[in-house]
Amino acid sequence: MAARKLPWRRLSRILDRAENAVLVWTILGLALIGFIQVVSRYLFNYSFTWYEELGRFLAVFVAFLGAAIGVKTGSHFSMDLAVSHLARPWQEILRVSVAFLSSFFFLLIAWYAWKTILRLHGFGNTSPAMGIPMYLAYLPIPIFSLVIATRYLLSGCSQITSLNQDIADGEGPSRQ
Repeated sequence: MAARKLPWRRLSRILDRAENAVLVWTILGLALIGFIQVVSRYLFNYSFTWYEELGRFLAVFVAFLGAAIGVKTGSHFSMDLAVSHLARPWQEILRVSVAFLSSFFFLLIAWYAWKTILRLHGFGNTSPAMGIPMYLAYLPIPIFSLVIATRYLLSGCSQITSLNQDIADGEGPSRQ
């Protein structure tokens, strides 16, 4: 039987492309900023104060994007000792539950981060060197928390589909 195209797989591919493109260009921009800063400091004895601040903001951006990609690739730290000692159907159920709970947790983070950004917007604070509104520096938190929540949700849906396929193939919960 041919595998059906599932809507979350298409969404996952779209997220993959966007994340990879943004990550590549952001890291290249960060490297270029660092190179220009070093050259200007040591060759011309002049340092741009806003380069350091922009570099910090981009580093935070890359860290949150990296966390989202870590969810996609499954490379985050996990506690598998308890899971590995469970019978097969309970392993799948626990993994699905953890994926959905993690998704919910990151939705909460996105919600509270968004509320914080709205407060920062109301205060009108700006960054010291670049003079940009501080709420812009905090935007990666809710955006990538939403991406991470989506990734966990997609992972849970994929695991449910895999579990249902195992049941349909006769490898269901009754076997270990």
